Amino acid sequence: MRLAQRAVLISLFAVLIATAGRAADFSKGETLDFTLEFLGMSAGTARMTIGPHGTDVSHYWITSVAESTSGFARFYRVRDELESIVTHRDFSTVMYRKRLQEGGKSKDETTTIADGSATRKGKQVAVPKPVFDPLSILYYFRTLPLGEGRKFDVPVVADGKLYTLDVEVTGKERITTPAGTFDALVIEPKSEMAGGVFRDEKNRMTIWYSSDARHLPLRIKSELKFGSITATLNHVTDGVADSSK
Repeated sequence: MRLAQRAVLISLFAVLIATAGRAADFSKGETLDFTLEFLGMSAGTARMTIGPHGTDVSHYWITSVAESTSGFARFYRVRDELESIVTHRDFSTVMYRKRLQEGGKSKDETTTIADGSATRKGKQVAVPKPVFDPLSILYYFRTLPLGEGRKFDVPVVADGKLYTLDVEVTGKERITTPAGTFDALVIEPKSEMAGGVFRDEKNRMTIWYSSDARHLPLRIKSELKFGSITATLNHVTDGVADSSK
């Protein structure tokens, strides 16, 4: 079912690449907390953080941790941890790691990117630069100007393969979350990523980003064959909080 992974990968978000963007400054760090719902019931929480990679000011370190609530864990226990190291200049991925614990099964995989190649489990695939992963694309998207009606194609490396993410800004809405009331841009990403939330036309994802300069990810709704999953922004904090929650 991969509930929390799909809900928090928030993994698989829309990004712009076709235009040059303004330089977003995450040097002071940022923490985003989300609530996760499955079929309208509370299913889990997620925390995403970004900040400098230690003393290396040329890279950002991005993390995401999603965990099922104690009640939902009676049916399906999940704890998924993602981390990405990206260049400060263009958010291009240098390293992407996912550690998944879902329903009694676990997975720990790392992808490294250097010299035009992405390496996973000893196998390489050629990639362009910049290239993004299912976590870093969210932050790269936030660094660029968005506009209603715009469409973009973005390269994403995931599970040892290179995919193209097709992004369309479909409209504007005003929405309210626990973090506040915002004017939002509505984004619909699509991809041929096998096994992911974009895998076919029957699975639709809609993402609401704040229309201000921060482009905060306010809500992410994925409509799947077995129901809908929604991640809603609960709180925004300056600085990098403990990703282990």
